[in-house]
Amino acid sequence: IALCHLFFNVFGILLWYPVPFMRLPIRMANVLGERTAKYRWFAVLYLLLCFLLLPSLVLGLSLAGWRVMAGVGGPFLGVTIFIAAVNMMQAHSPRYLPTKLQTWDFLPKWMHSLKPLDRLITKATVCCSFSCEAGQNEEQGDEEPISPHTVSVRMQDEFASSQRKEQLTHSNPVLDCLEEIRPGVAVFKLKGLERCNSTPL
Repeated sequence: IALCHLFFNVFGILLWYPVPFMRLPIRMANVLGERTAKYRWFAVLYLLLCFLLLPSLVLGLSLAGWRVMAGVGGPFLGVTIFIAAVNMMQAHSPRYLPTKLQTWDFLPKWMHSLKPLDRLITKATVCCSFSCEAGQNEEQGDEEPISPHTVSVRMQDEFASSQRKEQLTHSNPVLDCLEEIRPGVAVFKLKGLERCNSTPL
């Protein structure tokens, strides 16, 4: 087993590292680091998707037979190659693309940005923390009586603070990724941030 791990790593280095153009894992790690720095839940989603859901899907398709696997995997592979090619051309030579394909803005927001999903997850976690704090306040209510006016003021303060936190989550220009904004929009990035992609801000 140790030799298997050793040869797996050696062949991986020989396959990807010698030619600079082939160093895709490093670029992919940079992109994943930027996404995780911007969206803290992305690492959990990535682990669940790549190590649980996708392998389970491939296993199920392989058990269903090669026809089913080819019928589902063929179109999926074609769409993936098309998206990768368009992304590469958008980054390097967008003038060769049709006007509509020069950006993904014609698609719904949730298909080319993680911000709608981030808003949903942020609201869900804020609501969960809000309900947990309310439950703790109810448990402490037996010890000291609290007037309804105090409860309403406290709930308003907590709601305002949660709204401020949610607003700060989306209004940090430092964390905007280049591929999620329109061309020509100024992007502020911290100098040296590309070397520490997983630094939480």
